[in-house]
Amino acid sequence: MEEVKTVSGELREQPPGPSALTAPGEAGPEPHAHLYPKEPRVGYTPSALEPAPRRTRNGADYFILRAALLDQAIKDMTNLLSPADDGAVQSVWILTEVTHWNQDQERLALLTERTLLLCQYDFVGLSSSQLFRVPLNFIDTVFWGPFTYPSTSLNKREGHALRIQWDKLRQPSFLSRWNPWASDLPYLTLTEHPAAGIEEKVAHMCQLGKFKEQLVEQVRTAHAENPLPGRANGLLVLEQPVTVDTYLGLLSLISSKAEMGYSKSRGLFGF
Repeated sequence: MEEVKTVSGELREQPPGPSALTAPGEAGPEPHAHLYPKEPRVGYTPSALEPAPRRTRNGADYFILRAALLDQAIKDMTNLLSPADDGAVQSVWILTEVTHWNQDQERLALLTERTLLLCQYDFVGLSSSQLFRVPLNFIDTVFWGPFTYPSTSLNKREGHALRIQWDKLRQPSFLSRWNPWASDLPYLTLTEHPAAGIEEKVAHMCQLGKFKEQLVEQVRTAHAENPLPGRANGLLVLEQPVTVDTYLGLLSLISSKAEMGYSKSRGLFGF
């Protein structure tokens, strides 16, 4: 081993060079070789963690039953009211409208002093996508009873229906009856929301029977306070089956099974 003299004059041993560790013609060890093994990383697949179970209760998938979203929807609807045309809000309800093609449409209903308002609310954009207003003194007939269908219908629902009619002398035209998007029908049909009786905090807002009682009372009051000229004022309440004329109903069957008319969480499919 060689000795070298430092600046101070002391002798110090010189560490062995590459010639002392490796044979001539051989390369020395690569720097940081222990961090990069020579064997390739084969057969490795990232592991997946099991997701936590969904924290849902019965009915919790419906957006309209979430307190914050429901409060926002009611606030947005209330801001659209006209004090002169509607008056003060008397009650708020969560119901389902059944179209003349037997398809479900989730509705937020407001009973005011002078009108009935039905809202289809967009819970993604947080705005009402459709608002339907019926003056209470225009309503002349209310039908209350079980659903009834033609024998060939594929989608026969159970339960009671409430049909509200505001022009008993006008029958829907042939084109309107066969148009699934027709909006000129002189009536609408309501039934209970599928989550009625599930969510305790809003159960009182989903009771169709209670809604019918308050509607009848307010319509009679509206007829007495603001009668329509040239019309026989008064409300006719009929307890009889409510007919839905869907003779096949394949489209309504698919829509009802998938609950496409409701705003709800659908897992990976989103809204």
